[in-house]
Amino acid sequence: MDNTEHMSAAEYRELLKQYPPENPWNAARVRNHISSDRGREFELLIMNGCDYYADRRRAVIGKVYEPYRCLKKYDGGRFLGKWVGRAEPDFKGVLRGGRAIAFEAKSTKKSRIQKSALTNEQAEWLDAQAEMGAVVFVCVEIKDRFFSVPWYVWRDMRSVFGKKFLMPGDIAEYEVACDGAVKFLDYMNGRRIDNDPDVCSVITEE
Repeated sequence: MDNTEHMSAAEYRELLKQYPPENPWNAARVRNHISSDRGREFELLIMNGCDYYADRRRAVIGKVYEPYRCLKKYDGGRFLGKWVGRAEPDFKGVLRGGRAIAFEAKSTKKSRIQKSALTNEQAEWLDAQAEMGAVVFVCVEIKDRFFSVPWYVWRDMRSVFGKKFLMPGDIAEYEVACDGAVKFLDYMNGRRIDNDPDVCSVITEE
């Protein structure tokens, strides 16, 4: 979701003070700040979904944070740190019955999501998880609509759709509800990822 719907006017003014618009480099910085905050809002909705499924004993899933190394400690629990590598998929856990689950979360305010939204390293992580038998998908937000796109559909986007981007109409069968929590295991057409292994099966591209 576009964070301009959530950022107050006062907060936006403070952001512009930090990055004055007369500096041409700052427009990109403001866009990046808003994009990053939108991503955090989306992840919060997914984390609410994790709580929803945990409460119903259908899955235990958590956010995976990027690894870091503490360089210096300060008072009040603050510290100076350094990222030391890319984390595993954004969310990982286990479904009831023991099957692993792993997925990335990607959000856009545009009308389409590009395949390039996932880095090669992220794609390799998801491929490795899928090869081991995990339920793997990409949880996507496109202009306030939410989808759990099976990994083989995302990975083989070019051969499935003839293009390297997805629009809501392309993936309507994978749409999921969001009522303050993204219900990423339950498609709106009634299918459930956690009891339908074929939904996230791996298809080897010819």
